[in-house]
Amino acid sequence: MITTLRSSTLRLLVGAGLGVAGLAVAVFVLPDASQKLTQKQNAAKDAEKALDRQTAELKLAEQEAGKLKANRAALNALLANMPVETVGKLHWKLSSKLYELAAKDSVRLVAVKYGPAAREGTKGSQLESVDVEFSVSGIYMNLKAFMLSLEGSHLPFAVVSAKLDESPEGAHLTVTLRAFRQATTPSAEAQGDTV
Repeated sequence: MITTLRSSTLRLLVGAGLGVAGLAVAVFVLPDASQKLTQKQNAAKDAEKALDRQTAELKLAEQEAGKLKANRAALNALLANMPVETVGKLHWKLSSKLYELAAKDSVRLVAVKYGPAAREGTKGSQLESVDVEFSVSGIYMNLKAFMLSLEGSHLPFAVVSAKLDESPEGAHLTVTLRAFRQATTPSAEAQGDTV
């Protein structure tokens, strides 16, 4: 009976020690483990949000890069088709096209004035612009057809301004165009003017 009592006491002490150890684990280790698990879950959520944000930013950057490539290709195509000719030839080409369109659309070209060639953009650019101002008179429908024909003429220009006035003779349109060309060297200018 003493051995049974000793073994029961021993079991009681071991059980009490294990209970204290379990209680210590429950009090100290489990909250720490729970806190660490919560921190890991929060870190995983934050990392997922950051990945989603970076993926969205990457898509935007890829779209911008695509737009820049398309713009560069359009600019290269425009510059490849830009005339490389003297200012005099550009004036002649514009004048002949303006008079041709005026005759076709039954309007009267009153005056054509050319400004001097000016460099466009940044240093190193070979792009020059020439302002052309002209006046056209006629009836409104013919002036409208003239402007539509001019816009579809594939000439390298942009409309800077257009002003429509009424007069006793009919409608009067004053337009300023800015024509573009690639600048040539001074020696090529001199040779082109003599040809």
